Formats: sequence, C-alpha cells, structure tokens
Amino acid sequence: MTSIRAALLALTLASAPTTVIAAEPAAAPAGLKDCPPFEALRTLEADKIAARQLKPLDSKPAKPELHKELLAMMERDQNARSNAAASAKANGGRPDQPFILAIFQADQENSSRMRELVDAGQFPSAKDVGRDGIRAAWLIAAHSDRDPELQGKLLKLLEPLAKSGDLVPQDFALLSDRVSVARGEPQRYGTQFRAVGGISHPQPIADVATLEKRRADTGLLTLQEYGCLLQQFHGIPVDLTPLELAPAAR
Repeated sequence: MTSIRAALLALTLASAPTTVIAAEPAAAPAGLKDCPPFEALRTLEADKIAARQLKPLDSKPAKPELHKELLAMMERDQNARSNAAASAKANGGRPDQPFILAIFQADQENSSRMRELVDAGQFPSAKDVGRDGIRAAWLIAAHSDRDPELQGKLLKLLEPLAKSGDLVPQDFALLSDRVSVARGEPQRYGTQFRAVGGISHPQPIADVATLEKRRADTGLLTLQEYGCLLQQFHGIPVDLTPLELAPAAR
C-alpha cells in the first residue's frame, strides 16, 4: 500500500494538457509556511488510508488466473517505478534512461492488456479477482494516461466498485481527478497539481467552497496538508491558489 501511494504521489506533478492553463496566478507566495514534518504528514495520510482499508473477501476469486495476472501486472508496474526511484536517488534525482523506458514499457503492456479485457466486456468484478485484483486494475488505470479513452472507460467501470466498497474512496478520487484534468475539466478533489513558473498549484478545481468537505468525506488530507506533503516530497514551492481553465476549455 505505502509503495503504491508513494508512486502515485510522485505523479501528481506529471505533465497534463497545457490547454487547461490560462496564465500564472499573480503574486504567488514562495511556498507554504509552517508545514508539519514530512514523516508526520505521511503518518497522518497512512492513518487515513488505514481507516478506509478494505478487508479481503471471504470467498476465493472466481477467476484465479485473471487474479494472478492482475497482481503480476501490478508488480511489473511497481518494480519499474522502484528501480527508477533507486536510479534517481543514485544519480542526483534523475533516473538513467533505461529505467524511464522500463516504466513506459510496463505502462504500455499493462494498458494494452487492460484494453483487451475492456473491449471484450471482461472487466472483472471483486468476486472475480478479489479486492486486491480490483486495486491492481485501478493502479493500471491510474498509469494509463497515454490512453485517455481507456482511462475514462476504466473510471466508469471502477465507479460502481468504489460505491459498493470494493475500492477505497481515496483511490477513486485520485483517478477521477486525473481523468478530469486530462479532459480539460476541473477536478473535484484537488489531488492533481502542476508546476507553473517554478511554483506548484492545484489544477483547476470545481466548487472550491465545498472542496474540503469532499476531501474529508473521501478520507483525504486537507488541501493544506496535501500541499505541504507535495512541497516536501518534490522540493518545489506550493501555492494552493488553483490554476484557471483556459477560455477554450470552458
């Protein structure tokens, strides 16, 4: 669980369509102040995740081979990212090119296989592959940014599983925001950030006035806490002023 969350945390500043950005906000402050220590924030986040953690189903997966395949796909995803992180740590923050290419290859192979399942109408239920298999499918969806059509389909397929309690709400919120940002739409939970002019901002957010309630209901950190976490994780100053949609995207 922790390694997956760390891998996705590293993706929150990943590239997204530039058409959603109108301009840099004026007079952005040089980072958040009075942030709790990084480990304290990680512990708080872990506690919130643990509070929503799902128990395995009592029955064995009805499709054991597919269950095994999904877990292997997740392992491929995580191994590629762990190797790249180790390379980056050894090389001053930048992984060697082969490790970057390994991530691209893992994502491409996983997305291609997931598309086969979706197109054949064989996307599994929790009964088919267990809740850990569903989480593996979610991770593949989260890393399918290069196939936005597939990612959107997977979001729709995972939504009823989130509502039925077979996928934790934090995971669904993150995927929902990624899909919204890719479509040039405002996100609902404020999980996606983008660096503009050396300052990291939340991507456009829908109904900012009720954002904190949505985050609390989903088991996410407050936006302030999350911004502090990102600022310390990436070493990039954070300003919580959301970016605005470009006029063409409205």
